[in-house]
Amino acid sequence: MKTSTPPLADQVRPSRGELRVYLGLAPGVGKTYRMLDEGWRRKERGTDVVAAYVETHARILTAAQLRDLEVISRKKVQYRGTTLEELDLDAVIARKPELALVDELAHTNAPGGANEKRWQDVEALLDAGIDVITTVNIQHLESVNDVVEKITGIAQKETVPDFVVRRADQIELVDITPEALRRRMAHGNIYPAEKIDASLSNFFRSGNLTALRELSLLWLADRVEDSLQDYLEAHDIKESWETRERLVVAVTGSALDEVLLRRAARIAARNHAELMAVHVGEIAGGHNRACDTSPARELVAEFEGTFHEIVDEDIAGALVAFARAERGTQIVLGSSRKRKFLRIPGVVENVLRQARDLDVHIIAVTGEPATVSRRRRAVHSVSRARIMVGIVALALIMPALTVLMSQSRTVISASTVFLIYLVVVLALAIMSGVVVGVVAALTASGLENYYFVHPLHTFDVARPDDVVAIIAFLVFAIGTSFVVNQFALRSNEASRARMEAELLAKAAATVATSRGDLMPLLNSLRAIYAAPTVALLAKRDDVWIPDLVSGDDFSDDEINARFEVDETTSLVLVGAELDNQDRTVIAAFAGRIAAGIEWQKLADDAAILKRSAERDALRVGLLRAVSHDLSPSLARIEKNVAALLRVNTTWSEHQQREFVRGIGREANSLTRLVTNLLDSGRLEARLVAPRSRRVVLRDTVDRAIETIDTRGRTLRYELPDDLPPLTTDPDLLERIIANVVSNACDFSPQDQPVRLSAGVTATGIELLVIDRGPGTRDPRRRIPSSLANHAPDGPGEENIALSVAEGFIRLLKGGLRFEDTPGGGLTVVIELAQDSTVSGTLASNL
Repeated sequence: MKTSTPPLADQVRPSRGELRVYLGLAPGVGKTYRMLDEGWRRKERGTDVVAAYVETHARILTAAQLRDLEVISRKKVQYRGTTLEELDLDAVIARKPELALVDELAHTNAPGGANEKRWQDVEALLDAGIDVITTVNIQHLESVNDVVEKITGIAQKETVPDFVVRRADQIELVDITPEALRRRMAHGNIYPAEKIDASLSNFFRSGNLTALRELSLLWLADRVEDSLQDYLEAHDIKESWETRERLVVAVTGSALDEVLLRRAARIAARNHAELMAVHVGEIAGGHNRACDTSPARELVAEFEGTFHEIVDEDIAGALVAFARAERGTQIVLGSSRKRKFLRIPGVVENVLRQARDLDVHIIAVTGEPATVSRRRRAVHSVSRARIMVGIVALALIMPALTVLMSQSRTVISASTVFLIYLVVVLALAIMSGVVVGVVAALTASGLENYYFVHPLHTFDVARPDDVVAIIAFLVFAIGTSFVVNQFALRSNEASRARMEAELLAKAAATVATSRGDLMPLLNSLRAIYAAPTVALLAKRDDVWIPDLVSGDDFSDDEINARFEVDETTSLVLVGAELDNQDRTVIAAFAGRIAAGIEWQKLADDAAILKRSAERDALRVGLLRAVSHDLSPSLARIEKNVAALLRVNTTWSEHQQREFVRGIGREANSLTRLVTNLLDSGRLEARLVAPRSRRVVLRDTVDRAIETIDTRGRTLRYELPDDLPPLTTDPDLLERIIANVVSNACDFSPQDQPVRLSAGVTATGIELLVIDRGPGTRDPRRRIPSSLANHAPDGPGEENIALSVAEGFIRLLKGGLRFEDTPGGGLTVVIELAQDSTVSGTLASNL
């Protein structure tokens, strides 16, 4: 083993240790196993390694990986009468190994320790110069904790800040497919046998594991991107490294953008690249030149790209800077075929010159250039009332101020008088506009000359210096009035632009376009453009009539701006003065309304077609189910009756009772079939209304089991005693449970029990009915097509009992889910809402 003497500074204060993190998507993926394997690999190379805290969870293969690694004894802590074992931080620091293995980074320590969280213990070890290898699951990271809760329905109380993991020297994802992890669970390699079924049907569902796996990959991909950017910045590397293709498309707000974006989208699709469209708003004359980029925005959204806005005088430089900042690899530009006699280098040439390290695609496009709409100047930005107030203030303040200063002529100098008058002029200009400001400046200069410049009480000026001072004051006062007025105009324009942006944002967010959604938007539109009335007109019988009005009543002659929403709807403004940019904004607003109305119509049509298709499918399924379930029962009844009536045959009393019992069983089966058939008709006619009460699940399960024929199968309950009560319809819930359990008894082998277990989720309770019969893909189960998790092989009859259970559970705001039982069989998950209260009055109750 090679050793070296550290520098003196390192002997005095040890350098910070290195951190390596094994990140997993769920328990059981093998994080601890990999950590121990890496510890052994380091030990074989001569590193001083200790197992500071390793949690094997009684897994044989994991415990075997410890082999003869040195294990630091755990610290025992008494808490509420229980002895807890924690990481002994002081013992590890005193031992001072080169590498410490610390499991479960997000663990919360028992009260009374030096640190509240284990990640803080790890930080202490790193500060002591000890390298650490640790493990953590994705659900314990704070930034994704809420997302994981939505996926799994389980809130994780133990979390670790992202920065702790992100600044690790190495992060390794311990990846495994959901199917492999579920097999590992089914084989008993993760949890004890009694927890397997509940875990597979809750946290370890295939959908949950797939989502957690994708979340882990995305989080780690961001970490890799950050690491690459840090490396580029640390080494002062300006060019872009093509680790991932990103296309930056420059749009101009013209009709040419469509051609350019479609070409760029095809390039991006071929290269599996990310598409980013950017519009650089050119500053001309100190003002941003505005173009209509809404069509480009919609097209980029259709291509699943992102749209960005930049304001800069140097368009080419802004494009290249944006591409480098976003780690773009290709820039796509459009260029017309026109040639100028004196060609001055433009955007394309400047981009080619500056983007030496990027691929630049130049797409030949033809058409009209972008139309620039300029914001109109507000001529009457100040109301007449404010102008009148300013004139009155001028008439009162100036004489009063002059009299007051003339009484103190011996105390104050002429320069002080000039400054006081200037302050008054600026105040009046700010309050009442440039006209009042100019009048105030002329009045002030005359008063100065008459009352404060020698010779007094005349307009003659004796000294040339005073002439210069009066002229300078007049010029400065008038000029400042104009500047202040321009500043006020710019402020008004900025405020108006902000309100327009908020209006368009609200319109973009409005999809359902109901009357309640649109009225606040019409009110905002009326306020922004100072219009007495804004209205939506609807065309009925070739006549336009007001459908939604914000403001005063109006006649057709008063309409001065009309925008077509669709063939039957128009947006009109009454008494509004609009320029080109105003019309562009309002047209975009009308376009969003049109999209919302069209979406609503399509949604309504789709809902109607869906309900029609569901009704047709239900009828077909019911007919097939009745023929499937009715014929065998009738045949068995007929057979038993024929046997009892057989001539010249003597049956014992026991045999006769068996025949009668068989007839009774089949009669009960027919009764249940007819009941389900009637319920299906009532569901289709919407004649079932839930009645909500507080329900205890175990009691409802007991009542449901009493109403069914288990066909000799054993039922095994695994219902926790602490399940919270539900607010639901007890009769409907009883029928749902009875139908599902009866179906399980029909298919489960005689020697295999049907198990019932339950657990609490984020939204309520899940009841699991588990059998060992055929699985989800077996056609004998006849799972309803609306509930099957795979495409049916062809048309076939549906199980009427499960169809009725599906209809009832939807009324209770719940759901049914079908999964394959590990090892063979079917697991039906009944999702029960905590509160399934349904408002409204329906035709009748059960």
